[in-house]
Amino acid sequence: MTSNYDKLRRGFGRLAYLFDRLDLDVGDLFNKIARKESAIPHIFGILLIYMGIALVFPYIVSMIYHEDPRPWIFPILLSLISGILLLMRYRAPENTRPTEAMFVVATGWLALTVLGSIPFVLHGMGIVDALFETMSGFTTTGSTIMGSDNAAIIEAWPNSILFWRSFTQWLGGAGVIMIFVTIFPMLGVGGRNLFKNEFPGLDVQNFSMRISEEARKFHYIYILLSVAQLGLLLLTGIGAFDSLCVMFSSMSTGGFSPHSTSIAYYASAEVEWIIIAFMFLAGTNFYLHFQAMTTRNPKRYWKSSEFRIYVFLILAATAIITFVMWGGALHDLETTVRISMFQVVSVLTSTGFATSNFAIWDKAVVFLLFALMVIGGSTGSTAGGIKTARFYLSREFIASALHKTVHPRSVFNIKIDGRALSQEAMSSVMAMVMCYFATALVAVVTLIILGVDPATSMSAAVATLSNGGPGIGMIGPFGTYGLLPDPAKLVLIFTMWAGRLEFIAVLVLFTPVFWKELMRYREKYV
Repeated sequence: MTSNYDKLRRGFGRLAYLFDRLDLDVGDLFNKIARKESAIPHIFGILLIYMGIALVFPYIVSMIYHEDPRPWIFPILLSLISGILLLMRYRAPENTRPTEAMFVVATGWLALTVLGSIPFVLHGMGIVDALFETMSGFTTTGSTIMGSDNAAIIEAWPNSILFWRSFTQWLGGAGVIMIFVTIFPMLGVGGRNLFKNEFPGLDVQNFSMRISEEARKFHYIYILLSVAQLGLLLLTGIGAFDSLCVMFSSMSTGGFSPHSTSIAYYASAEVEWIIIAFMFLAGTNFYLHFQAMTTRNPKRYWKSSEFRIYVFLILAATAIITFVMWGGALHDLETTVRISMFQVVSVLTSTGFATSNFAIWDKAVVFLLFALMVIGGSTGSTAGGIKTARFYLSREFIASALHKTVHPRSVFNIKIDGRALSQEAMSSVMAMVMCYFATALVAVVTLIILGVDPATSMSAAVATLSNGGPGIGMIGPFGTYGLLPDPAKLVLIFTMWAGRLEFIAVLVLFTPVFWKELMRYREKYV
């Protein structure tokens, strides 16, 4: 336990360094007048100010479309004033401790969700529904309560609200990239060895000294791809507002759409192919984008075992679904391939967009799609799920166990990209996989106890843990989670949160050793 916790602290130490660098941008303005030195409230102050700035954008949208701007004024002022007051009272310490970074990551997501839900509440949405919709946005899940008896259909909401729900996904995607760069090199897919494979040539030991620079580079790539997709969508003629919302949800692999029928609303092959391309890019490891752009060598992608498996899964699943669907519900080959590939990429990358109600397709196809949702996209991407690399390594782990059963004295090294992984690395991989399925089991049982039918419970648990969005039945691609009871929504809020932070950053909050270390410095928070 201590070894795992120390490994966790090292991972969060990188995030702590990034918080220290982030402080140079905003916090230094207040450090001279702040009286107490404390990292957590200081970092929260910075996050609140950024949140207030983000809320200005939907306020501008409300003015453009002549909507009531007053529901946006309160959360903007609350965020900015609270952030400024915290920064005026608390200055940054010389170094942020890893334990403090752990606390900020896990609880910061919750705090931003509460603040981000205020505009929904002020527009008439219930508190639990507002928290669900906002958590779904910031975790890039895409599950929605809109369209139920308690919440009007999507098109009936103001444009500023529709903009905000998509914008929360884009902001959440940026947050996921930052956390992956800083924390998951230690925890995400098995430690230092695999991280070196994902980013060859990077000195992991000295990575924290370059963390601010690297995080910015990956965010530049995220913004560059976002601008490129926005430009292409504008050329299709779907309009600036829809182009923005679709871009926000595509690049974050979020899946919120400004229309009840998702991407099927546009009935445009051009729009669908553009979205397929950028969902694919968003579900690809951003380290590979970085390498390909800096070296100007696209072959970098194909050197990654995970990328090759990722492409294979897409092509194989598309071929299978095309074979099943062609000549049945669909007769045109291009249409069949496009619809099949769109849904495969959408589900595998945990985006959740839909051009067809896949929940009513052949049962074997539905099962295949949910299997892809569990697997998820690449490590180092905005996608959810277990991740393709972990899926591959889990398969190799099982093969190794079977091999040793037949040949007990043999040595079977589990490799990725030609490099053997340590036992510690594989333990980390299998721990995350077990956390996924254990949490899914608990969530399914809890939902059934709360009165949700078994099929909906299973699909809801998988969809939210994988941050994939739609399930089957009433929570299908064109359905809504708003019909579920409020206690069930609270359970799914937790699964979205835990799944997005890949369990470890959340579960660490429930360990005594974490609170023991954090409380050693409790006098700084008084």
